Amino acid sequence: MAYEFEKIKATQDGAVLVATIDSPPANALGQGVLRDLSALLDQAQADEAVRVIVLCGQGPKLFSAGADISEFAGLQAGVVPKYNGNEIFSRIETFPKVVIAAMQGAAFGGGLELCLCCHLRVMSEKAICGLPEVKLGFMPGWGGTQRLPRLIGKTKAMELILTGDFISANQALALGLVCALAPAEETVAHAVKLAQKLAAGAPLAQREIIKAIHNGLQTTVADGVKNVEGAGVATLLGSQDFKEGAKAFLEKRKAQFVGR
Repeated sequence: MAYEFEKIKATQDGAVLVATIDSPPANALGQGVLRDLSALLDQAQADEAVRVIVLCGQGPKLFSAGADISEFAGLQAGVVPKYNGNEIFSRIETFPKVVIAAMQGAAFGGGLELCLCCHLRVMSEKAICGLPEVKLGFMPGWGGTQRLPRLIGKTKAMELILTGDFISANQALALGLVCALAPAEETVAHAVKLAQKLAAGAPLAQREIIKAIHNGLQTTVADGVKNVEGAGVATLLGSQDFKEGAKAFLEKRKAQFVGR
């Protein structure tokens, strides 16, 4: 399947799709980028050959500086832009295929919010990130106030959002905001290597794990175990992949998962 967009450059390597935000000079998340991101998700979800998406930014300095401030003048109270970051980011959070943010450069505002909705995050050792909206008399509006506390805890998230301060890669790792750090020039490659490892896994099980963790965080542990996790287990018990996984284990060979 051909992946051709104006503001996102996409290349496919086997089961891994690398999508690069290419909107100089700051990789701002304007309507064009959001439009292309939405279209990319549509295609990737329908493409059985794609199992993992790696999302990064063009250039070494910025993953994304956030929303396109030049578009702010046209915003009106109560009017939602055609391509809504909230809707697209929520779709990424529940996307049935793993999405990894490769933060090869700094991520600010909406750029960090885009990373927060991805399932995993790999960050350059030289990068920084933060939600500085309060310094513009505004607040995070694409899920930052909801996802950051769930990832790093209420107190630290409150501090970072209220002050608008930035944090280093080492701080992000210590807080559990990212799962790994990599040398700046190797960040995307590190994320792709992780993606390849996941792409060799069981896509149906990965889909149910993503769903169980996301939905489980919205309820009690007891309800999550019984109903959310239980539903995923029930789905997988009858799957071809589960039968193949068990058979491969007994035969001491690598399982060949097909996502069914």
